[in-house]
Amino acid sequence: MGREKKTIGAAGEKIASRFLKKLGYRIIGSNIRTPFGEIDFVAKHKKIVVFVEVKSRTTSSFGPPYLSVTRSKERHIVKNALFYLKRLKIPDADWRVDIISVKLNYCHELESIELLENAVEDNFT
Repeated sequence: MGREKKTIGAAGEKIASRFLKKLGYRIIGSNIRTPFGEIDFVAKHKKIVVFVEVKSRTTSSFGPPYLSVTRSKERHIVKNALFYLKRLKIPDADWRVDIISVKLNYCHELESIELLENAVEDNFT
């Protein structure tokens, strides 16, 4: 991953973290590595474990950031979530996947932010 892409990603995650907290999410982990990739955020929201994928862009050329979550990426997110729940010995916990779409300007300042709750269905298992 290029330096610019990492910078955009880090800026988006920082903004997303503040946004989640304002919405009442309690972040319990960030940038968690699993054998299937990385979980941007794990949070609790109204007794539900929420796995949050953050997508950030500085251009609208390819549409809003959340459109970069492909079917393959959804599969990885679900595998990450199930692995995490199993590792914590809470495989029966209520959980969902949210996506935060962050649009930044070229100075990496927030232009817009959107939360898509329950954005990924667990129909891969």
